[in-house]
Amino acid sequence: MVDSIELQLIKPIIAFAPHPWDDGPWMNRQNLLAGLAQRGWPVVYNHGPLDLWMRNGAAWKAAKRFGCMEQLDGVLVDRPGKWMPRWQTWPLWDNKAIAMHSRRLRSAVNIKPGDDFVAFLFHPCFWPYIQSLKPRTVAFHVYDVYSQMDNWSDLDQQFLEQVVESADLLTAATMGMARALPGNALDRVRILPNGVNLSLFDLTMNPVIPCPTDLAEIPHPRIGNTGTLNRKMDFQLIADIAAQRPEWHWVMVGLLPEEELLADEVACKGLAACRQRANIHFLGPKQQKEVPAYTYHMDVNTICYRIREGEWVGAGYPVKLNEYLAVGKPVVAAAQEAVVQYFSDVVAIASGTEEWVAALEHAVMSGGVSTVEQRRAKAEENTWDRRVDQLEMWLKQALEKGE
Repeated sequence: MVDSIELQLIKPIIAFAPHPWDDGPWMNRQNLLAGLAQRGWPVVYNHGPLDLWMRNGAAWKAAKRFGCMEQLDGVLVDRPGKWMPRWQTWPLWDNKAIAMHSRRLRSAVNIKPGDDFVAFLFHPCFWPYIQSLKPRTVAFHVYDVYSQMDNWSDLDQQFLEQVVESADLLTAATMGMARALPGNALDRVRILPNGVNLSLFDLTMNPVIPCPTDLAEIPHPRIGNTGTLNRKMDFQLIADIAAQRPEWHWVMVGLLPEEELLADEVACKGLAACRQRANIHFLGPKQQKEVPAYTYHMDVNTICYRIREGEWVGAGYPVKLNEYLAVGKPVVAAAQEAVVQYFSDVVAIASGTEEWVAALEHAVMSGGVSTVEQRRAKAEENTWDRRVDQLEMWLKQALEKGE
């Protein structure tokens, strides 16, 4: 009887996040949603229709006329088409585009009028879809301090307030993110931290991992960083350390969004300084399945972020942190609140050039903070499987309450 009731509480999920499913390394949304899909939840993922202003860009040119759905990792992934795009300066057209796209998403997971389903938002910009879909159950996972992001507007703030107020399940990756939410959110929010896919990153399961060709050409000691090289990065700090210790080789693995960095003078200058150093290497983006080999063949892995008061970075919880710990190599990280609170026993935390140089030297020469076994044990406490266990329980509670 319990199994039957549990099965009845599994409903289709229409998920909304700002990025394409397969655009770069997996973040919390892909890991959580793929985990739910593996447990039988029908999931369709989308990042909204194309917008008319995108018509000269690569995404528009690559899109089919009417779009399509693609099965990836157990999830139905929406590939938006050129018809009909959003046109936000013309509300009548824009509302029709949202309604049309809503019908397409409902159809993808066979949601009929009156059926219960979950609208699962990862960003408040998708609030208009809640108004269009009118779901009985709304889930909202907060993965950043949205109100401190660039170009945040009064309309964005209204959307955030409405999503928070309407959410039947409200989760956040860190308490810092939760504290930044409006209204009485702090009384209702549940903390759902990031995790790690051990089947990819615990190399004790497959200890013979060849070094990638481009990495093998770089001498030891190698100081690694994986993930998008956006303006969170403290490029100037990296350049200063590289100048002080030319025998250390920094290896940057990830997408480098040039246009974003050009808009940030500090990041732009720091990146230019990095490019002048022969011991800083940019290897470009890699597929998710390739990343573990890069982290494993570093001597130290790093999270070198600029943390400034009033910015969202300090409240973050990098997905790559548990990935680093799973491969067992020493980790040096910036002083983000969650890192200091939960990981100071296995991660060296540094601020400023002097502390970073000392922490890196200790890692290179003596193995850093903690042991390989302790780092891997910490990663095992923070798997995506455990996170999905928790999320699934909360979703079923929300659905049961709404019946």
